[in-house]
Parts: sequence; structure tokens; C-alpha cells
Amino acid sequence: MPRKKYQKISELKTFANVLQPAKPKRINWHAIFSNDRPLILELGCGSGVYTRELAKLFLKKNFVGVDTKGARLWQGAKIALADNLTNVHFLRARVENIESYFALLPLAKGEAGRGSVSQIWLTFPDPFPKKRQAKHRLTAPKFLEMYKKILAPGGELHLKTDDLNLLNYSVETLINAGFRVTEIINNLYVFPVLSFPPALPRGRRKRESRKKTNEILYIQTVYEKKHLAQGKQIHYLKAMR
Repeated sequence: MPRKKYQKISELKTFANVLQPAKPKRINWHAIFSNDRPLILELGCGSGVYTRELAKLFLKKNFVGVDTKGARLWQGAKIALADNLTNVHFLRARVENIESYFALLPLAKGEAGRGSVSQIWLTFPDPFPKKRQAKHRLTAPKFLEMYKKILAPGGELHLKTDDLNLLNYSVETLINAGFRVTEIINNLYVFPVLSFPPALPRGRRKRESRKKTNEILYIQTVYEKKHLAQGKQIHYLKAMR
């Protein structure tokens, strides 16, 4: 391992906004953030560009960036600390174990628990283009079943990708898993957001909602900037539990 990378991973242990559990376990996120505000995840976050930028837009929501790459998390966590983003934490973990870290919140005795997460973001995940690799896609059925367990009722799943095949595959798997696909954009920087059905309020509130939506969708990760520089189209979908 390169020396600088090793130093970053070692330093990661000292960051107050990074969790690195030795094994999968339930985490009390309300205690971590010292509040019970809505919890939003970015899975496979890399350096957490989307996590950090969303946190700046929504100061009254909590954000957790999840990835296995320590050096990338080091970069995101360091920037978040420098920006004093107290509503951001990072979790070094595999997405395959995500259910363990965001287990159901208990309700009254005798009632089923409910999901603790309000939104999940998948920003440019590996499309695993070969058919035999499909089970590894973050929108494969096994992952969607996990997301359903940790998402609160009405919780949202967002996907941004440069891979049209992954977008189409995800629409199919989401519908089959019982999600409701509410928005699809085949070329984010050409066409406006398509809502199914249109649900935004009229007048000033509609304009404000659209502006906020654009701010969210136009956040650009390192990968997105590379894709755009190569002339690729960016695709987006939103689904609800």
C-alpha cells in the first residue's frame, strides 16, 4: 500500500465524523447526531461529494456517506470537518451489510418496526455491464429488498448514472420489488424533470420547489464531471417505497 494512502487510512481512525465498526451491527444514529432528524444515505459515496453538498442544502437533515475505501472517505470526512458540517458522518462498510447498520426502529410493543432512513442515493454506481454480473448492481433485487427494510414508509431511492442500460434495468427491478417509480430523466442537462404524475404546487411554491430540485440534481461528483467531459448523457430516476 502506498505510504500516503496508508497514512490517510490510519488518520481516519481519529476523525470524529467517521465510523469503522469491526463487524456489522446496529448503530444508534439518533445518538450519533444528537437528534432524530431525517436520515439520508449515499451508498458507494467515494469522497462524499453528494453527501456533503446535500448536507449544505439541508442543514436540518442528517447524512451518512457509506463506502469501503478508506482513502476516499478520508478526503470527504476531512472536508466535512473543515466545512463544519455537523450533519454529516461517514461509515466505512460494505453495502451488502447495510441492513445491519440501519436496523428497524422499534415501535410500541407488538408492532412491527419501521425503517430509519428517509432517502437513499446511488450516485454513479458500477453498472456491472455483463449479464452474469447483474447480481452485483446496487439496484439488483437482493439490494432492493435490503433498502425496503431500512427505508421508512414513503422513503425515496435516487439513482444517477451515465449508463442507460443500468437505468432501464433499475426501472424494471424497482417496479418488480414493489417500489413506485415517480421520476425518470434520460438526459438530465437537456430535458426537465419528468414527474409521474406531476405533483408540484402551483405559482411561487412551484418555482421554489423546481429550483431546489435542480440544485439537488445538478450536484456533480468526480465521476459525473468525467462523464460529461466525455460527452456522455446523465440519467436519473426517483422511486418511492
